[in-house]
Amino acid sequence: MGVNSQLEDSIGHILMWDFDNQKLVDIEKNLRVVQTRYFLSDIHILETNHDEGNYIAYCFTRTGWQRAVEIVSATTGVDWQFVRISVFRGWFTLRTGAKKSGMPHIVKRLEGYELPDCSPEDLKSWVEYETLDRN
Repeated sequence: MGVNSQLEDSIGHILMWDFDNQKLVDIEKNLRVVQTRYFLSDIHILETNHDEGNYIAYCFTRTGWQRAVEIVSATTGVDWQFVRISVFRGWFTLRTGAKKSGMPHIVKRLEGYELPDCSPEDLKSWVEYETLDRN
């Protein structure tokens, strides 16, 4: 199962990030930089694979698509394949269901500079999500 960034109004998006082979401390630092620069609400970091250092992050600050791409692209360490595919589609998509490494689970919340202006209930679409087996 996965979720797309587009909101019910079909205009706004939430922010989503994907990080592979990174240390949590570096992800926190890099997300804090963009959170401060753009005055974002709380950022929720979830671990998707501890052994490989894979994480995803969500922020429920409503933003237009171009601004969302700007913010995510400005984040050091973000997976560029994730950004490239997202730009091609016109929305971000992240897995929410289990994979061989288990369910994504929250490991950190970076307190934001404003309150969130949307919620998971405002998301437009949840999707079947498949990943390529790289083995």
